[in-house]
Amino acid sequence: MAQGSTSSRSRTASLEYDAPDPAAGWLDIAVLVEHELSAMSAQRLLDMYPMRKATLRYNLVRAATDGQAEAANAMIGESLDRLDALGAHGTGTVSEQTAVDALRQVIEETQSEEVVVVSRRHRLNSLLRRDLASQARARIDLPMVHLVER
Repeated sequence: MAQGSTSSRSRTASLEYDAPDPAAGWLDIAVLVEHELSAMSAQRLLDMYPMRKATLRYNLVRAATDGQAEAANAMIGESLDRLDALGAHGTGTVSEQTAVDALRQVIEETQSEEVVVVSRRHRLNSLLRRDLASQARARIDLPMVHLVER
């Protein structure tokens, strides 16, 4: 994969809360994943949006630097499988850009309206504001939630 290139996967199942409002269309949510989504995190992600009338689409993105594209694609695939098992619609993108740059690209491409950063707890990095969530908050002007894997 060339510098800055991406690969994508998509699932067709959709998750609709309440009766979908045709005028509402999709609500795109960009999800920056540091590691594979656990079953618990996938469920927590879906539980964050129980009152939405629009059909939700989770756009997962993972940076794959230093030749880790194959492992990142597998991780995105497993995460999409977990979302699919819960009935959610998702897409996955692996990029050789930095994590925040890859996230910004997905936001632009999908017109995502919200951002979720899913990562493991990094106490020192969080304290120093060097974790992914802090970096994304500093560079992206959208509502953002940091979901910490347990």
